[in-house]
Amino acid sequence: MEIKFKHIAIIGTHSNPCVADTVLYLNQYLQKYATIYLEKDTAAEQSNNTLESYSLDFIAKNCDLAIVVGGDGNFLNAGRSLSLIRDIPIVGINRGKLGFLTDITPEQIKQRLLPILKGRYTKETRFMLQANIQSQKQKYDTTVALNDIVIAAGQHSRLFQMHISIDGRYAFDQRADGIIIATPTGSTAHALSAGGPIMHPSLDAIVLVPMYSHSLNSRPIVINAQSTVEIVIGEYNAPQPSLSFDGHTKATLQPNDCVALAKCTQSVTILHPKDYDYFHSLRTKLHWGKMLFP
Repeated sequence: MEIKFKHIAIIGTHSNPCVADTVLYLNQYLQKYATIYLEKDTAAEQSNNTLESYSLDFIAKNCDLAIVVGGDGNFLNAGRSLSLIRDIPIVGINRGKLGFLTDITPEQIKQRLLPILKGRYTKETRFMLQANIQSQKQKYDTTVALNDIVIAAGQHSRLFQMHISIDGRYAFDQRADGIIIATPTGSTAHALSAGGPIMHPSLDAIVLVPMYSHSLNSRPIVINAQSTVEIVIGEYNAPQPSLSFDGHTKATLQPNDCVALAKCTQSVTILHPKDYDYFHSLRTKLHWGKMLFP
């Protein structure tokens, strides 16, 4: 069968010798099948740093597939960055710890990656969230996240008040260490550790998960992804709450700042091996449904 993808990018921007080794192997192995483009930071990690390299902007506009080598963090960063320029499909080679989003191990490249290049794959579209900060003191750019957007107390770790509205209607107040707003993709990440539900990737929904709320009746809430959420920061005793997206800190928030969240118009396309099974990933990587006793 003929190779479907003729222009393939390799992204592995991580100062990990294992990542560099896999990138080098992929670059050599795939040369006979397609034109290969190494992302510039990825190429810089190679011992032979004279290799030709390309920017993410060039890759998004000229490649028809991106292979991301590393962990879930690398995958999130690459998917988010590329999709904001142009939506090209991405495939993950796991060189991290959990590898929930990166399906293929380095040992499986020939038997599981090559069929994808020939057109035998399972395709998924994952939506993202965007957040705009409305502040009287400072102007911020729009924040975009594939996993989650988090508002959390800063170094002082003190509770602070939040006033939350959904679709223009007041929903509830929350006095807590913070709140996580997650997509289905992010429901198995930070939101899960804070007590949130697992949401199947096919759901068009988002979840709001309070973090260590000062209340006995605080629970996560799942809402339609088409909804808009507004979170106004209340008065606090110097916790300096910050807003982060996919683990990257964006801003320190002040009282009366409003974070407006909505579904992003751009999305991320992921290609999995044909035998990909989401529930198998839950069982093997998160030990979901595992019997405690035989």
